[in-house]
Amino acid sequence: MSNGRHLILDLYDCDPGILDDYGELQRLLEAALVMAKANILQIIGEKFKPQGVTLLALLSESHASIHTWPEIGYAAIDLYTCGDTTQTHKAAEFLKFKLKSNISKEKELIRSTVPTNCV
Repeated sequence: MSNGRHLILDLYDCDPGILDDYGELQRLLEAALVMAKANILQIIGEKFKPQGVTLLALLSESHASIHTWPEIGYAAIDLYTCGDTTQTHKAAEFLKFKLKSNISKEKELIRSTVPTNCV
């Protein structure tokens, strides 16, 4: 068992056309995960009416997801990988750039399989 890295991204002022394009978002998520050296098992998702997309990538290392609200230019992205073989930050920067986010907020959690700093 090993520690994991969980990046949580809030991307604002993104391109609404990209945020509502299921095929393009799937292509971008796959490219980001390949760039991060993640092992993709499957990508599933849903295109919502009248707008919005949710994608979930199942990875050997854990998972990644994108949820979009094109009407407000917002995307919520989770990139969670276990171990130290993936380059999660590289995937995050790629997605910020490709979604044309002008404002972003990022949090990183280090997940552990053993208790640390318990109160």
